[in-house]
Amino acid sequence: MAKTVKKKRKLASYPAAPKFQIDEVSEVEVLEPAEAEKATTDAQDYVLYFIFLFAFISMLGSLYFSTFGDPVKNLLSGQIFPLDSGFQPCELCWFARILMYPITFISLVGLIKEDKHFTDYVLPLSTIGIFLDIFHYGLQKFNFPNPFRCTLSVPCSALQVQYFGFITIPFLALVGFSLITILCLINLKMNRKK
Repeated sequence: MAKTVKKKRKLASYPAAPKFQIDEVSEVEVLEPAEAEKATTDAQDYVLYFIFLFAFISMLGSLYFSTFGDPVKNLLSGQIFPLDSGFQPCELCWFARILMYPITFISLVGLIKEDKHFTDYVLPLSTIGIFLDIFHYGLQKFNFPNPFRCTLSVPCSALQVQYFGFITIPFLALVGFSLITILCLINLKMNRKK
């Protein structure tokens, strides 16, 4: 019979790991779920207020242009509200107004009723407005073909104002519609997270 020999292995001993002592414990502020929801609600309220603000400013701007004309020229001449220098809106400007003015009132009613879903009604209007004003700006700057009945007295391609070589009335409306659309999309994302 074969003998089995057991050998003892000597375990290596390593020095004990040094113990670190933490003198100060830093406090980490953790938001409770209710506080986190309130912070999200506050941010969403700002988004909704800005939708109303941008629509309201756009509406007032279009009314100013059609009633008093170019605000920069008026300011330089010292007459902020001259009654006889307004621009007559072209057909595409009327379409842009038809899309922008309801956004002002829909968003105002939504804010009053604290309805965080009013952007469902605003988003289609602002999206159509973006495409309309891209086309209108293209008429002015890139000679797009015009299927609309713009009159010779008020052509849709007329540059009634032009700041810095590229800012026109349709460009300003495009900026307004774009900002409103972006904010509507942000609000939709916030609504889905709830």
